[in-house]
Amino acid sequence: MLAEKNKDIKKAYDLLQIISKDEKARMLYDAREAELRDQLTRIETAENKGRAEVAKNLLDLGMEISTVVKATGMTEEEVKRLKA
Repeated sequence: MLAEKNKDIKKAYDLLQIISKDEKARMLYDAREAELRDQLTRIETAENKGRAEVAKNLLDLGMEISTVVKATGMTEEEVKRLKA
């Protein structure tokens, strides 16, 4: 019923029907999803490392912890660990 009203839902539903019937297609889909999750994890890890590096540099320049928290979006506890 929803698939009839929304093209995106219909497309997803049709893809689900194909994947659920075809083992090879399902394996390819699962592999692609795993790769996308891996890429997101790598991006998140790189962003966190970059944020920590910026925080460390700001601390080395003598910035207050509260300022570093505002500048990086890190928590106060995270910044304090970097300072230690």
